[in-house]
Amino acid sequence: MNKMVDLPLAVPMYSTYNFQGPCIAVTAENPSIRNWILNEVCILACNRSFLTGRTSPDVFVVKSSWKDNPYLEKIEYTLRFSDGYINPVIHNLLDHGYYVCFDNMDDFYIKGKSWYHKRHLAHDGMICGYNRQDKTYCIYAYDSNWIYRKFWTPQRCFDRSREASQKNGGCGEIYGVRAKPDQVELSPKTVYKNMQEYLDSSFEQYPTDGEGIVYGIIVQEYLAIYIGKLYDGSVPYERTDSRVLRLLWEHKKVMLERMIATEKELSFETGFAEKYKKVVADADWLRMLYASHHIRRRDEILPKIQNGILKLKEDEEKILTGFVNCLGERIQ
Repeated sequence: MNKMVDLPLAVPMYSTYNFQGPCIAVTAENPSIRNWILNEVCILACNRSFLTGRTSPDVFVVKSSWKDNPYLEKIEYTLRFSDGYINPVIHNLLDHGYYVCFDNMDDFYIKGKSWYHKRHLAHDGMICGYNRQDKTYCIYAYDSNWIYRKFWTPQRCFDRSREASQKNGGCGEIYGVRAKPDQVELSPKTVYKNMQEYLDSSFEQYPTDGEGIVYGIIVQEYLAIYIGKLYDGSVPYERTDSRVLRLLWEHKKVMLERMIATEKELSFETGFAEKYKKVVADADWLRMLYASHHIRRRDEILPKIQNGILKLKEDEEKILTGFVNCLGERIQ
């Protein structure tokens, strides 16, 4: 019986949402799984419902959750009938090298987590370690300072959170998650297909008077519309979704890594990956401006952010179209 376990974490590729980080964080023993993200996790998406009353565009990247990753072994346990018996299960999973992902836990009771003693919110996260001596868990999630990292919290806080969620009608699950041993290769043909799909996106396909999810590069036009709604007040400042431009920046970082890895795999340089570095830098600048607005309500910079997003989309489309054309000639 171990006294303490603290499993290693790989650097995540997406971590805007708690459910994204574990997709790569649990793959320290098999870093080749990173190639699955480069092959498959490419398409930006959002919901048009913010145009007709909702206050968030719910922006996301398709298949970026750890649950989508086929190279992760997943063992599910419902918490409905577990009561206090779930802690030995968690310890046993960690002893055998499984990370423990959880969902539907009340953040209000988990010391150190994002909404601790501020708001009752059923949320998710991951346990990557325990200490029997002081009865704590090592949690990997957004902390109370909104930094995505590991932190230690009393086991009793986790239990209180689980109990509170159940009393409010929630059930919740935990999942033992571990990287499979399969070696994943980068596939330039898959990259080509998914980048083509990302670029094949327009207002003709996804009109503003339509409903449902929008996919592809046109999402950035929708994010510009969202910023405009913040500026004209139709989305109240206090309901601002602070995450949208962080995810945009992460999407650009992963896209650059995808381009560089594909050029390396095919032993040729298109020059477009080098040009795309400015897109990443501009996305980083925009997310910092947006964070400044979110913290200090700087309404006057919102038009600059809006125009910056539109320019970002224009630059990205030009560079990626050139890259995809070169890639198509190379692989066909």
